[in-house]
Amino acid sequence: MKNAEKFQDFINSLVKEDAMIKVNKKQSLEEETEWLRGKIKQIKNKKEVALIAEYKDKIVGNTQIGLDWGRQEHIGDFGIAIRKGFRNLGLGTYLAKEVIKLAKKELKPRPKIIRLSAYATNKSAITFYNNLSFKEVARIPKQGKIKGKLVTEVIMLLEL
Repeated sequence: MKNAEKFQDFINSLVKEDAMIKVNKKQSLEEETEWLRGKIKQIKNKKEVALIAEYKDKIVGNTQIGLDWGRQEHIGDFGIAIRKGFRNLGLGTYLAKEVIKLAKKELKPRPKIIRLSAYATNKSAITFYNNLSFKEVARIPKQGKIKGKLVTEVIMLLEL
């Protein structure tokens, strides 16, 4: 699957730079293929929307909103990543605004809240999310390990 190789290259570029994302080890092609199959299934079932930005046949940005389930099916979980060298150009803002519009239009049921989490040490991400009108609602200590140190997770919401 050619696209799986593009996604593998993208995620592994983030792992290599030690970006403040949950994934902390390089992904095999098999792992990335399985991840992509799961995402495609969720999109077909109207439970997730995603946007990809490419430049010269490489993925440079990826964002998605996936519906939670059960009593929390009104919540869309948001994620975004931009490749090094393509940040602070407006790409993240554009992708985030567009995927939120897409979620309101395509997801069944329509989300009422968009939720995300970021590590408190990722100040640029928190500023970015504040600029998109996300509001901090919680801080949970010791949720991630960055450079061997336990860090706080920040939970943010955007009400639609």
